[in-house]
Amino acid sequence: MVKQVELDWSQGKTIEKEYFPEDKLGRVKYATFLTKLLASQGFDEARDTDDQKRNYVLNLNAEWGAGKTYFLKRWSEDLKAHYPVVYVDAWKKDYSDDPLMTVISSIIDQLRKQAGKDKDSPEFKVPRKLIGLLKAAAPGIGRGLFKRYVGIDPVEVMNADNDDTSIGNIIDEDGKNVLDKDGNPIDMSFAASEAVKYLINEHDAKSTAIESLKTSVLEWVDAVIGIRGKKLPAFIFIDELDRCRPSYAVEMLETIKHIFDIDGVVFVVATDTEQLQHAVKAVYGEGFNAKMYLSRFFNSRYSLKAPNLESFLEVHSDATKLSGDYLRDHDIKVLPFNDDEKTTLKNISVILDAFKVSARTAIQITDRVIATIVNMPKGSKIDILMLTTLLCIKDKDSCLFDEIVSGKFERVQQNGEKKKTTYLSEFLENYLLESSYNRHIEMSFDPQEHEDNFVRYNYSSAPNRYEAGLYRFTLQKYIQEIFSPHFDSINPTHSMYIALSERRGNLTQDQTPLQKLTNDLIKEYKNNHHDTGAQMSGRAAILWMKFFYLRDNFKSIKMDDYKDFVELASPLDWMGKDELTETD
Repeated sequence: MVKQVELDWSQGKTIEKEYFPEDKLGRVKYATFLTKLLASQGFDEARDTDDQKRNYVLNLNAEWGAGKTYFLKRWSEDLKAHYPVVYVDAWKKDYSDDPLMTVISSIIDQLRKQAGKDKDSPEFKVPRKLIGLLKAAAPGIGRGLFKRYVGIDPVEVMNADNDDTSIGNIIDEDGKNVLDKDGNPIDMSFAASEAVKYLINEHDAKSTAIESLKTSVLEWVDAVIGIRGKKLPAFIFIDELDRCRPSYAVEMLETIKHIFDIDGVVFVVATDTEQLQHAVKAVYGEGFNAKMYLSRFFNSRYSLKAPNLESFLEVHSDATKLSGDYLRDHDIKVLPFNDDEKTTLKNISVILDAFKVSARTAIQITDRVIATIVNMPKGSKIDILMLTTLLCIKDKDSCLFDEIVSGKFERVQQNGEKKKTTYLSEFLENYLLESSYNRHIEMSFDPQEHEDNFVRYNYSSAPNRYEAGLYRFTLQKYIQEIFSPHFDSINPTHSMYIALSERRGNLTQDQTPLQKLTNDLIKEYKNNHHDTGAQMSGRAAILWMKFFYLRDNFKSIKMDDYKDFVELASPLDWMGKDELTETD
């Protein structure tokens, strides 16, 4: 029966001096599922004796930003408590001229450490069979060449005491280290690697060398199982293959395929498979069938979906600069204001989703928003939604951006004798992703902290009875009633947009846009005072957003100011670091 392994990523963890935060993308369930699947494929006592051990190769496919490296490092680290495990970062090793030796040296080094103490600990003994690779390699080279190339006499090694072989060094019959030609203790794993490297370089001995490799890997696996009480199968993770130079990535696949078929060992090769296909085509030509080529190496493919953008930005962005505390400390006013930076990130993600930006671009734009806020002097103000929208437009279509920030956006189409004018809000409604256009922007506040009494245009007052809570309006309403009017591109027949505009045709004499909004807020409350939910969403919410926009004079931020904000921040590109923080 396959062992049930429970994984818990609810807390952060330090792995090899690098910190991995808690699992914010809900990936642990996939690791738990795959552990059971691969464990049953690699070893199952319920099968016939000769068929209990099998090899299996899984391609873990995920696009950039899905958190491949975070996933593999946390997964592989947790599995060490139950199985022999090896993790190989192919990208960090692509300077090597020999991908196969990169994998084998990693297997030997990591399994050795899992079997016992460090290689320099002479008191830890392991069975004699751990020198199997040296024994297997020696006949293919010959005693003289072996000693000259590796620096040790294979006969001395093979005659070492059966019970006195250390995990790192070779011990002779007197319990002393066997020394190499320079008088230094022999590191068995290094010597084995050197021997195999020599064999692989010898054309006539390649087949023998490959079989020796497989035998040696199994002996190291058996040592970990026997000494540490682990279970089969062994897990070997190969990460970052798609980030390697194309020639190395292809060579890595084509060489390690020789050890893929080791019974009792499962491989997990993590890639952005689409990018890896580009690497294959870079080597073999554009017309080459890269998809079919890659299918030769894997038993199956498991794809991690791209993460929820809101959660993804929490992992990759310095959201503390969006918190209420930071903004108050630096005397910067933003709209929509939220004490909780996560709510602001959520609002930003709504816009990013609407523009269908990639994960990498989402980080870049969010970083540009944050960089703009960080560099603003005290007493500044900015509409984060407007800035994010403009950054997205700039990234997608710089000509459209120039049209908008110049205040000259208009599309006129001739339809027979009639002309149809499309204004900005209508254009963006067709330009943006429909499902996101109706998603909600959130603003959490207590209205009575901002306005205890409403003053109307005739100087009469009315108490503000709106309650504290989360006010929600759609992105569509924001585009129609705030964004488009700010850039002077609205349909003059749409009177509900006019309150932010300089056009005053529908306002009573001496009534300001702010007074008009105040009156609308009072009416809205009267119409919905029995329904708290209605007060905090829909019409009331967008009216409050517009109220703050006018009261705090966000209208004074000129089109050229936003143009400067965007053009100053746009060259800031997030290049990406290792995905250890959930990344890919």
